[in-house]
Amino acid sequence: MKTTAAPSNAWEVRMRWGDRSLEAEVIDGRGRKSLSLGEGKDDDFVIGNGARLHFACVEAGLAVRFSTGVAGTGSLKGDAAVSLGQLIERGLVKESGDTFTLTLGAGDSLTLQVGAQTIEVRQARGRVTRLRLDVMATLALVAGLALLGLWVASTLMQMEPLDLIPRELKK
Repeated sequence: MKTTAAPSNAWEVRMRWGDRSLEAEVIDGRGRKSLSLGEGKDDDFVIGNGARLHFACVEAGLAVRFSTGVAGTGSLKGDAAVSLGQLIERGLVKESGDTFTLTLGAGDSLTLQVGAQTIEVRQARGRVTRLRLDVMATLALVAGLALLGLWVASTLMQMEPLDLIPRELKK
């Protein structure tokens, strides 16, 4: 596996239960483009209390959509963290029924609470693991394994069975 410097549009989503780390994902539009949290069968990770969270890479940054039942704080443009309620009052979080939407940009971060779970969202720093596939090496490996299988099959077909039971015991 190869590691590369995290691109500027990479976002890190970390999930914790108390001080225990549960999961960490990187959303960057190249590998993973979105992440869904909730209790549905199509969700990537389970969160309780009937809450739903969806993260998706957009050109402006990271679109965050969340339902009621999600609390927390947000820090926009490096400012001090304020509650989600204050961000809604300022018009930075758009409300549509029981769904709220916020787009994070450079320098923004969120700390969300769903019951005892904490979900931290921020721009990815450091290095991101990338698996690079070498097509020619993969094809050579597959061809080699196919040839090995053919060799084993042809060898087994030409073998004569061993007769380990003496003739006098067969009667």
